[in-house]
Amino acid sequence: MLVGTDFPSEHLVAGGQDTAEKAKALGNTHYRAACAGAYRIGVKMGFGTDIVVDLPNKTRADMTWDYLAVWRAAGVPAAEILKCLTTNDAELLRINKQRGAIAPGLAADIVAAPSNPLDDIEALRKINFVMKDGKIVRRP
Repeated sequence: MLVGTDFPSEHLVAGGQDTAEKAKALGNTHYRAACAGAYRIGVKMGFGTDIVVDLPNKTRADMTWDYLAVWRAAGVPAAEILKCLTTNDAELLRINKQRGAIAPGLAADIVAAPSNPLDDIEALRKINFVMKDGKIVRRP
């Protein structure tokens, strides 16, 4: 399974790439093309980040969305992104017998958003319900 480091250009610049132009070229072409190519040929992917820099006025959560933007720009559909964030990552971590999917016998880890993330993955920014191990920890 591939868990690429599809660095966003902004992160490369903050990480000290030679020039902003080089960082932009890497982020907007190389990493996007690698992600698009892997998806296109059917490589099983998991989602991960290598957030190694600090960006002004951005949390680590905000910076994760920068990585997701690379995947979206690469043409990875929302349904596949959700699969990579959940079931594929659980399989990679070898916890798929306990969690990662919504199925009988698995931990009830569920989130809900006010709109369908399959229509717009950005809906996940507005999570308004969280259930962890079958216990509600956040309500709308």
